[in-house]
Amino acid sequence: MNKLKTLFLILTFVPFLSFAPVLADSNPLNAACETNDLTRASAVCQQSQSQGTTDPISGPNGIISVAANIIASITGIGAVIMIVLGAFALATSGGNAEATKKARQRITGALIGLVVVALAWALVRLITDRVIG
Repeated sequence: MNKLKTLFLILTFVPFLSFAPVLADSNPLNAACETNDLTRASAVCQQSQSQGTTDPISGPNGIISVAANIIASITGIGAVIMIVLGAFALATSGGNAEATKKARQRITGALIGLVVVALAWALVRLITDRVIG
C-alpha cells in the first residue's frame, strides 16, 4: 500500500515540477525586441507583439494548462477508483477491526489526494490564466 501511495504522489507532483523553468520567462523574444528600434521593426518582433500575451507554453490554452488538466483527470479517476476499492473493502470487512481500519485509511488517503490534486490544478490554472496570460 505504501508503494501505491508513493507512486500516486510521484505521478501527481513530478510533472508539475518539470514545468517550473518555463514559468521564468514566458516569451524569450521580449528582451530582444525591446533593445532598439531596428530589432523592434523586424518581422519576428512584429509577429510576436501582434499575437498578444497568449503564449503556447504558459498561456490559457498552453502546454502547462493542458498537462495540468490531463494530470488532474488521471489522478481524479485514480482517486475515485481508490475510494470505490476502499468502500468495497469496508463493506466486505465483516466486522474485522484491522480490515475496517485499512479501508477507512484508503478512503481518507484518496480523499486527501483528491483535494491536493484539485488545489494544485486550481493553482496552475490561476497562474496560467490570470498571472501569466
